[in-house]
Amino acid sequence: MKTLPWLLMAMAPLALAAPAAEDFDVRLAIEAPADASLLQLNLPADVYRAVRHADLRDVRIFNAAGEAVPMARLPRPTETQALRVERPLVALPARAAAVRDGVTVHASGAASVRVEVEGAAPVTTTALPGYLLEVKDFDAAIDALTLVWPESTPFEAAVSVQASDDLQQWRSVAHRTALLSLGEGEARIVQDRVALPSVRARYLRIDWVGTPPPVSLQRAVLLNHRRTAAAREWVELSGQADGKIIDFTSPGLFPVDALRLVPVSDSDVISARVASRAAVSGRWQWCARTVGYRLQQAGGLDEGEATTIALSRDPLWRVTLDADAAEAPRLALGWTPESVAFVARGAGPYTLAVGHASAPSVWQAPGQVVPGFGTDRAATLAAARVRSGEAPVAAAPREPAPWQAGSHWWLWGALLLGVGVLGAMARGLWREMAGSRDLPPE
Repeated sequence: MKTLPWLLMAMAPLALAAPAAEDFDVRLAIEAPADASLLQLNLPADVYRAVRHADLRDVRIFNAAGEAVPMARLPRPTETQALRVERPLVALPARAAAVRDGVTVHASGAASVRVEVEGAAPVTTTALPGYLLEVKDFDAAIDALTLVWPESTPFEAAVSVQASDDLQQWRSVAHRTALLSLGEGEARIVQDRVALPSVRARYLRIDWVGTPPPVSLQRAVLLNHRRTAAAREWVELSGQADGKIIDFTSPGLFPVDALRLVPVSDSDVISARVASRAAVSGRWQWCARTVGYRLQQAGGLDEGEATTIALSRDPLWRVTLDADAAEAPRLALGWTPESVAFVARGAGPYTLAVGHASAPSVWQAPGQVVPGFGTDRAATLAAARVRSGEAPVAAAPREPAPWQAGSHWWLWGALLLGVGVLGAMARGLWREMAGSRDLPPE
């Protein structure tokens, strides 16, 4: 019995050792350029089907020597699509008006003010010229204007921009924005852009602030920068119905950011509330209200659009119908593959390993893996991908899944085993101490 504590202490470092690739449920081969040092990999569906923890702590990338390489999760990919439409500018004529040098103030629009003093002689003033732009055939918010002038005359000036839908009521959308054209050739500096706060209006008016420069504006380019999510992948689920309540179980911990109800028949409309939870012991969390439909139209089958939701990795979903349905609809979950950056340290080939009950997280911040991340000096990432056509090497199927009822019993078993080991150690130490007290003194 004396050797038991020492044996357990000798085994403790083995239990705490970093897991090897063979300890994970799924291992996928990675194809990567041989001469690249920094690589970017999109996680495939097999990763989300095998991962056991929602924070992806049980994901590793190993080199050929079995060493885990540094890696970081990158921000969700987006695509920026610029919409550009060019429109002519209509010059507003400068207006001359006779006004009296008075103390009575009359405001008439944004371009002129009349001040009168009883009995004073009239004074002629001139309103500054401006430009009018009609916004048509541009079904998007205006994020910026690029102004175009033909002259190469150097100048420095400022403009203000107002917006209106009826030419009567105007609101300011840009104030004292600098415009300039200085220098020549490679040293020429041009500032021709006016930023706007996502304006939607039928008309825009551009006015010079102060003395106008010796140039005339001719055209304006309307700009809209649309940021859209990268292409989604979908997993479609069949559920268990109990009246108006339908429960669904996802086959993995996908990063779901959209959902869609899919009626079974080709002529149906279904409205419902959708909720999710991480485990059977958790509370349902409201996600969205959505309407799913499939309608036969003259041009073919018209299906409902996706409903965007806050990102969720919950595997359990519940749909509560607003009205009884002849057949329970299916639930489609939309998700965008996440990107991982990793250092090609050591020789390849590299292996993506997923699925471990107790692996600690080794994710690093993107700036710790990619030098200059988030700046224009960021290191270039070469593209890597999971080798296609190769089935993952997996352990026996996990039944039940970690988030299902009954899956927590193995945790209780491990806890009881640990308590038993500690009890055995304490009992052995107690016996040794008791035996030493019974020995006669020398």
